[in-house]
Amino acid sequence: MQKRSRIGMTAAAAVLGATVVSGVTAAGPIVEASGDACKLLSAAQVSAVLGVQVDEGAYEAPGHPQSCIWREHGKPSEVAQSVQVFLNTPHQFTAAKTGPFSKGPESGLGDDAYWGNTPGIGYTLSVQKGGTYFRVQSRPIPKGVTRKADSPEDKAKWDEKEKAVDRTVAMEILEKL
Repeated sequence: MQKRSRIGMTAAAAVLGATVVSGVTAAGPIVEASGDACKLLSAAQVSAVLGVQVDEGAYEAPGHPQSCIWREHGKPSEVAQSVQVFLNTPHQFTAAKTGPFSKGPESGLGDDAYWGNTPGIGYTLSVQKGGTYFRVQSRPIPKGVTRKADSPEDKAKWDEKEKAVDRTVAMEILEKL
């Protein structure tokens, strides 16, 4: 019985691996947004918003320019303040809008915008302008996001700072579109 389970698990892992490598699922190919997220902002813009020096934007995954991160210079990624930008497809934008982590609309940004908040990750701001869809996620919190000693008041303060940074970054991007 154990041998059959191992063979079944190995076969399932092989199918999953082939799906990830080929980018094809039973529903069809995985669609990615096009564009280069690192070209939407400069390190100087992100540094001005965060108030700390950041390195130039870097792709999160080689060969996938749809996702870019700017990290605080000289700090380990676990504690560095950062800004991430993800270019999304219309489906990615719409699906998350009504998902379990959706926190409602944000007015005054692009044609449509809304907040999400994933436990353990934090707030994200998704924006649509014309045929362009993007998501901003910032970590403007010194010493990282896992500040277990923070009071509820401190956490609320950091949440508001995160949202203010996300809004400002979104406005910077919208000026370029």
